[in-house]
Amino acid sequence: MKKFSKGIRLALKIMAAIIAILVLATVIVANSSYVQNKLAGMVTDALSKKLNAEVQIDRVTLNLIGMSANIEGIKLKDQQQRDMLKVKRVWGHLRALALLRGEILLRKCEVDSISALLIKPKDGPANYQFLLDANKKDKKDKQPKDSTKRSAFKFDLKDAVVKGLHVKYNDDDYEFAQAYYNHWRGKHTITVHHFKADWEKQTKKTLVKWHLDSGTLTVSIPEKDKGKARIDIKGLELKSDCDLPRRNFGKPHHGAFDDRHFNLQADLGIDILHIGKDSIRLDLTNGCVKDTIAGIDLTELKSDITINGKHMTFTNAVVQQVTTRLDIPRADFYLPDKEKGTSLSYNADTIKGRVMLKDISQPFARVLHKFSIPLNLSVSINGNGDGMTFKDIHVNTDDKKLDIKAMGMLRNLKEARKLALHFEVYQMVAKPGIKHKIINQFTVKKYMMNQIFAMGLVRYAGSFNILWKKQQFRGLLKTEKGDVDFNFELDGVNKYITGNVSTDSLKLGELFQLEKLGNIDCTASFKVDISKSRTGVMRKQKGGKLPMGQVKADIRKISYRNINMKNIIADIESDGAIANGDVTLKGSLTDLILQFSFTNTDEMSKMKVKPRLRFGHNDDKKEKKKKKKTNIL
Repeated sequence: MKKFSKGIRLALKIMAAIIAILVLATVIVANSSYVQNKLAGMVTDALSKKLNAEVQIDRVTLNLIGMSANIEGIKLKDQQQRDMLKVKRVWGHLRALALLRGEILLRKCEVDSISALLIKPKDGPANYQFLLDANKKDKKDKQPKDSTKRSAFKFDLKDAVVKGLHVKYNDDDYEFAQAYYNHWRGKHTITVHHFKADWEKQTKKTLVKWHLDSGTLTVSIPEKDKGKARIDIKGLELKSDCDLPRRNFGKPHHGAFDDRHFNLQADLGIDILHIGKDSIRLDLTNGCVKDTIAGIDLTELKSDITINGKHMTFTNAVVQQVTTRLDIPRADFYLPDKEKGTSLSYNADTIKGRVMLKDISQPFARVLHKFSIPLNLSVSINGNGDGMTFKDIHVNTDDKKLDIKAMGMLRNLKEARKLALHFEVYQMVAKPGIKHKIINQFTVKKYMMNQIFAMGLVRYAGSFNILWKKQQFRGLLKTEKGDVDFNFELDGVNKYITGNVSTDSLKLGELFQLEKLGNIDCTASFKVDISKSRTGVMRKQKGGKLPMGQVKADIRKISYRNINMKNIIADIESDGAIANGDVTLKGSLTDLILQFSFTNTDEMSKMKVKPRLRFGHNDDKKEKKKKKKTNIL
């Protein structure tokens, strides 16, 4: 029995030695130059048939123990014999049974250093067009399903790694550091680390350079009926630069938004609900976008998205910026279509939101950086590439002390100097208390606050235009102290406010705390200096609490100490410290002139008045009559 056992053990040892020798011989043969050349030819032939193009391979090695293959120096040339694709190395794990059948079946794969050159000239076919044409032809000539003909090259990948990709498309560059593919439990997952793209865009004034870095991009695609496809992006960066300073450089009161200087960081999560031939349905479940320099801070983005050809629909969208939130039930975008001859257009149903204006102060209006009064907003929008229209605008505060209804238009978006924003205010109501509260949101010098308070309830209807370095305002202001019709303009070039006002019954005495002064019926024009350089010089020299400017008034009627007076001319000129004025009461023979001065609009009762007479007015009248008669003759 022992001898029999010894015989078995000896036989097993001999068999093991023979197998080891055979395996060693196979490995030696497999790595011989003859076998490597055969394998290189086999793989080259398989890839050439698969890609329908000429393929070159430097070296192929086969490891039968580990069932892996290593391919080095892959080149694919275009029809102009340029290296269209170069791959440094491909390592793959093979299935033994498939190899015995004469097939190359990959289970795992690693690829090092891919370089591609893609050229698409404006007046000719792309250098990769022959691959697309060959692929179409291959589909037409495809054998029926019951055909016994098999391809020599097949994929059954469970894991794949690509290290280093660089694609040059015309003058633009695209690359990524690493990409991973995994197939596990019915789900295909692709993770790309730092996909980067660089391109340039020429504007009218300068060349803008763009840079994109995807951060970590993960795409998960389940097999049929096993869940939703998903895209997650973390750490995305989008930058632009034009080698010029920002538009607000040296202008601290201007917004920092500049489309030539983006530095956006974003995280996004998207569910892919459906992909059809011409349609896609997505669900943007979460997102945030920040640009710390420009001041953009979108903390939450959500929307259901449907794409049908050139038509994009956003439903149940949410845009949250710090303390501002907009809810958009539906918005439609129609992208340009050259075949149909249509351009970009869009519209949105009633957008509702809760707005805090300080949230947009850094990118658009620094003057709003302290504006912390919550406003409720409702508006509908439609537009195209040149402008947009705002309909059914409704803005109000929680306490309803401020209530505004209006419409607006924005035109000439593509030409900065012709950009025009127009608003038509149908109704504005400002109840006592809200006017002071709104004015105190701004860090500006505050004049005539007592007069604003004394107006009480204010109603306004009118319009205003925002133009290139110019703002225009007009309308009718109804107050508890009387109505005022006004029209004025802010000249941003010459730094003046000019305009005129008119009233038929304003309680001027009550507004300025002058008990002896009654109602006024007049028309006045004014010009106020808003130049910081000019006013700064006067402030240093004289100080003062007044604006700098001139007022000229034609007073048709006014009461003083219960005496009605008519045909009065008033001129007021202020240097910022002292306002000097003349009031002329015209008479048939003599004019009464009252000279006055004041230093503070809140202390008008301390105003100094000096009367004087001007004679000879009747002679001037006679002279004018003579001139008229002469002209008639």
